[in-house]
Amino acid sequence: MDILTLGYRHRPGELVKGGLSKAEIKYVDFIVSGQSLGERVGAFMADQVGIFGWIPDKWYENDRIDEFLGLIPPELTTGRMSFYVCPECGDIGCGAVTAKIEVTQKQVIWHDFGYETNYSAPNLSRYQAIGPFMFERTAYFKTFYNLRRLTLER
Repeated sequence: MDILTLGYRHRPGELVKGGLSKAEIKYVDFIVSGQSLGERVGAFMADQVGIFGWIPDKWYENDRIDEFLGLIPPELTTGRMSFYVCPECGDIGCGAVTAKIEVTQKQVIWHDFGYETNYSAPNLSRYQAIGPFMFERTAYFKTFYNLRRLTLER
């Protein structure tokens, strides 16, 4: 079984061409068995951030937590979950690293990682070597309940 922990990461703000700027963002990264999932999928090189920890709407984040726990259906019509998204808006239209999440009585499985937008089918070829990851259900739920507590406290 894999072990899931969460860690904070920081994307520094910066000025880009034409006087535009990128926002400074502190967000939550998924750490799977000691390794950053964001690093494994190249989210940082693609200028993507984790779905949790930076969105001002804590109720939106709590809905995403419920999706990761299998308590409500995924927001995406493909039945997939966003893991890493655009740091400016979080919208699927900008592209996201997504995966399927399967919750059983004893474990939670993340599989079929891909790159997805709302205007094309998910591309699974880019991340064929990523996952599947299998987590013991009780520990996984505890991790996300702790994330919910932190989300509500900020």
